[in-house]
This record gives sequence, C-alpha cells and structure tokens, in this order.
Amino acid sequence: MPSGPTLAAFAAASVLLILLPGPAMLFLLARGIAGGRRVGVYSALGVESASAVYVVATALGLTAVLAASGTALAVVRYVGAAYLIWLGIHTIRTRDEPLVAASPWPGPAMAGGAWRSWRQGFAVGITNPKVALFFLAFFPQFLHAEAGPIAGQVLVLGALFVLIGAILDVGYGLSGGLIGGLLARHPRALPRARVGVGLTFLSLGGVTAATGQRA
Repeated sequence: MPSGPTLAAFAAASVLLILLPGPAMLFLLARGIAGGRRVGVYSALGVESASAVYVVATALGLTAVLAASGTALAVVRYVGAAYLIWLGIHTIRTRDEPLVAASPWPGPAMAGGAWRSWRQGFAVGITNPKVALFFLAFFPQFLHAEAGPIAGQVLVLGALFVLIGAILDVGYGLSGGLIGGLLARHPRALPRARVGVGLTFLSLGGVTAATGQRA
C-alpha cells in the first residue's frame, strides 16, 4: 500500500497533468456542446472507464506488451483516429437536429442517450495507446518495493488517478453542456457551433492518425 506522502504527491501530480489543456479536454467539451450536459458527463465516465481498463492492464503487465509492439500501437491508434473522424462527420451531418441541452441536468436523455454517450467516450479512451505508455512511464515514479506487491500499488494509484480524472473530466463535460445550453437559445448559432465541434473531431482524428498525439 503506498504511503500517505506518496499518495499525496501522486494526487498532486495527477491533478496537474489532467488539468493541462489537451485533445481529451477538447473532446469532452465538444461532446457537451454537441449533445448537452448529460452527454458530456457520460462521455467523461466512458473515457475514465477506459482508463480503469488500462490501470488493470498495467498492473497485469499487459501494457508492456502493447508498448513493445509498434504494429499493435499503430493499429490501435488508427482505429481511434477513424472513430474520431466518424464522430466529426456525424456531428456535422446532424448539425440541424434539435438540442435539449437547456433542460436542467439531470433530466431527459440528451442527444444520443446515456449508454451511447458512455460507449463513445469509452471507445475514444480505449483506442488511445498513449494512456498505456503514460501509465508505464508515470506510475513507476511512485512505486516502492517496501510498500508491498507492485501490482497492488499500481491498482491503488490507478484508482486514485481514475477518480481524479473522473471529477475533472465530468467538469469539462458539464462546461461543454453549459455552453451548448447557451447556444440552444440562439437557433442560428447552434448549427455553426456543431460544425465547429465536428471540425474539432476531424482535426483530432487527423492529428491522432498522423502523430498519435492524443491525451
């Protein structure tokens, strides 16, 4: 079990890393703008569910295998890029559909529904090989042989990381939903905003395919 000071240091480092502006933040803000607060929240939970899978994989040593295989990394990266591009095209094509983001949350299911939003967030998170590489590089800095089994330490630290990530990512999703709610009061602005959201997804997909730089 990691010590108190180790957990505190890890939590502080995790908060700083998650707060850094990046593509993941843009994705969740865009999901909230396009579908409302509920969609943003469940998308965030989907992303963090994928992070939890990577935590378990790290504890089991599976991410080391993934990191060692350039082909596997490339396949996962391109699948994620294709999915982001599909989201971009879909968002642009549905830019004129009504949005009920102005309704107070929690409330009626927003565009896409809770389950679909969670699945989309999970798909984006699980096809992000950088998470595996990040965990392999970040976690060892806080592991100590005298603190017990390494796998157990990874699971504890990973659970803390996922909890912090979920809190902050839900905040991003809610913020996007708030922006979407304001836009919903101006019908002419909403389709334009959705086109911007779609272009954001397309850009993220293009960057992911070209360089793999997706948080």
